[in-house]
Amino acid sequence: MEQNDSSIMENLPHYRDKYESAKKINVYFIPAKDERTGGDVYFYAIASAGLHQQMMYSIDKGDIPYFAVVVEKGVGKPSVEVKDKIKAYYGFDHDKYANS
Repeated sequence: MEQNDSSIMENLPHYRDKYESAKKINVYFIPAKDERTGGDVYFYAIASAGLHQQMMYSIDKGDIPYFAVVVEKGVGKPSVEVKDKIKAYYGFDHDKYANS
């Protein structure tokens, strides 16, 4: 049985590691201040785990990079309902990870 080039590549360990890594996402809770009102706002963003360093650099500079997807945002602090939704969809436990 003959394999095509793409299936051969998929079976190579370094290719599989890169592929598996690309499928993993990190969830980021980003608290901020509204520039206009000075009030609290927040964002939950997701990005490829492979882009973690770039994500942290952007967040430290006060930006959410183009490669991240904002999946939830709001004014004030996240409600229990929002925290539950993020946990159900993405496995991110706000109370465990965002406050550490």
